[in-house]
Amino acid sequence: MSFALSAGVTGLQAHQKMLDVAGNNLANVNTTAFKASRITFSELLSETIKKASQPTGTVGGTNPQQMGSGVGISGVSPNMTQGNIVNTGNPLDMALEGEGYFVLSDGSKSVYTRSGTFAVDASSNLVDPTTGYIVQRIGSVGESDNFQIPGNSNIKVPYDVAMAAKQTSSIVLAGNLSSNAVLSTAEINKIRSNITFTTNDGTVATATTKISELDQFSGALSAGVLTFSGYKHDGTALGASPTVDLTMAVDSTTTLGDVLTWLNTSEGTAAVSEVQTVTLGTAPNNVPDGGTFTLTYGGETTAAIDWDATAAEIKTALEALSTVAVDDITVSGAMANGITFTYANTLGDTGLITMDSSALTDGGVVITNSIAETTKGFQVQGVLGTDAIATLESGRLVITDAASGYSQTDFAMSYAGDGTLTLPTYFEVSNVGGEEIKTVNITVYDSLGGKHVLSGAFVRTNTSNTWDFILASITGDIAEMDITGLNDRRIRGIEFNESDGSYSGLNTTIGDNAELTVTFAHDILNPQTITIDLGTAGQFNGLTQFSGNSTAVAREQNGYEAGSLSTVSVNNEGTLIGAFSNGIKKEIATIQIALFQNTSGLESIGGGYYAPSANSGEAVATQAMSGGAGSIHGSSLEKSNADVATEFVNMIQAQNGFQANARTIRVANEILRELTSLIN
Repeated sequence: MSFALSAGVTGLQAHQKMLDVAGNNLANVNTTAFKASRITFSELLSETIKKASQPTGTVGGTNPQQMGSGVGISGVSPNMTQGNIVNTGNPLDMALEGEGYFVLSDGSKSVYTRSGTFAVDASSNLVDPTTGYIVQRIGSVGESDNFQIPGNSNIKVPYDVAMAAKQTSSIVLAGNLSSNAVLSTAEINKIRSNITFTTNDGTVATATTKISELDQFSGALSAGVLTFSGYKHDGTALGASPTVDLTMAVDSTTTLGDVLTWLNTSEGTAAVSEVQTVTLGTAPNNVPDGGTFTLTYGGETTAAIDWDATAAEIKTALEALSTVAVDDITVSGAMANGITFTYANTLGDTGLITMDSSALTDGGVVITNSIAETTKGFQVQGVLGTDAIATLESGRLVITDAASGYSQTDFAMSYAGDGTLTLPTYFEVSNVGGEEIKTVNITVYDSLGGKHVLSGAFVRTNTSNTWDFILASITGDIAEMDITGLNDRRIRGIEFNESDGSYSGLNTTIGDNAELTVTFAHDILNPQTITIDLGTAGQFNGLTQFSGNSTAVAREQNGYEAGSLSTVSVNNEGTLIGAFSNGIKKEIATIQIALFQNTSGLESIGGGYYAPSANSGEAVATQAMSGGAGSIHGSSLEKSNADVATEFVNMIQAQNGFQANARTIRVANEILRELTSLIN
């Protein structure tokens, strides 16, 4: 009878524990990431009344006779399966789907949890707000931007750190440049100074305004020199052919109108024509009968000319010189009686034509020169020649091509002399000349995060399958702008493969590169270099040239203004992504995830935290979706995995078991009471 009593007592104790476990599970049915426990029973050691015997030759074996002593609790183990994931809308809430635990630290020890209810404290740490434990990170993400402290694994959410501005260093141009489209009317190239000339009282300057009266001039002007440079419509340098003086003396009386006149036409008095006669002896005794001769003008010598060449052939030989244009010199006469050269007035007074007759035969040749000049007032070619004309429009110096079509016109000017004269740092291309043009615009940033709109244009050149890119203008206070090392704003020789329309690279013989240098007035000692990405040669990842419309655009640039952190989110890999007020997104840190060999062996230390035990294995640090760790869901939490229905069933079973064991004790007690009543 004692066995029944003791067994009943153990049954009561065991089912009481079963009820305790179910009650705890139900109490935590809404606890974030709670893991329900399960109780298991096992029978206690049995008392052997009679041992078993083995069979013999005459009788069979007998089984042992044992009496059980009750039930015991063999284990209370957590159910580490994942709970349901629900959306909360809070971007700093996180839920793990799959294996792993968040790692938090109090500065002395690490704890592990599946509960991702995180927030940011006053020191910008990512913490569990109920305990203040700081969430830990892994890797070096965020250190290069000074969001995280190298060597410190605490996660900082940099609401208190400003993102420094980044100057633009790269622009990507992509899209199609039409191989066959043509504008209905070819455009005329037009450039204008990037500054507006004003008077001392702030009004817009006109042609009658003196240089000394300009707001851009300081000091006293007695004498100075303006120097001009640039390129003509066809790309030749100003003043190169024909030779033109690119300097202009100025004084206190010089007006902007005088500058315009100097650029367009310079008036003076010189020879309208200059006639030079070369006589080779007297006919018939000293007339050559064989050999060649050469002529020299302006430091250049013709190829050998036959002794009996005609006047037209001699003229052709002279026009082959770079110093002589077509019809600059006319030739008449014949070798026998003397050759006459007539200079056009565009040559100016540059000297005589000389002859080397040493290769002529029938010696005794006598050469005499005679010059006759007539003079009269005339106009000679100005700095811009006949290619363009300079005007003043609303205080800006404007240079407009004389003809439409592809143009390489560019212009610059400088000043030396009394006082200081601020001149245009560059000339904007306000209208691009050409038969097919595609304009592009993009916002770029300087070193302080200032915004500037860069405007450019692609223009088809006179060479097949070749385009130029012109940097027309940049808004803001620009001190200088040019293609690196070339002192102009044009990327020449953008070539395409005729066979498939792919970009084939820049023409290497031209020597242009795809880098823009901009010097901003606030940082004049540090020019900003911007690489222009046109695509990969032989591929279609940038510019192309197909038939149809031109669609090329400035696709992207890598600069941005200063900003501050606005919102934070987390991706599936556990990387915190910060969205800043300047529209830039940056990786802030990577959440550390811990893995254990035996998660059921972890010890719960309260607050949803776990600590490693002797049977859980050591924590292995990793990140989400790596090394077997699950993924992280932002704005979500993991619910408790306790199931109400299951726990209710367990409670019923615990109650039934408790009642049954209580009845066992009651019956045993009644029998004992009946036994004691026998002596009455």
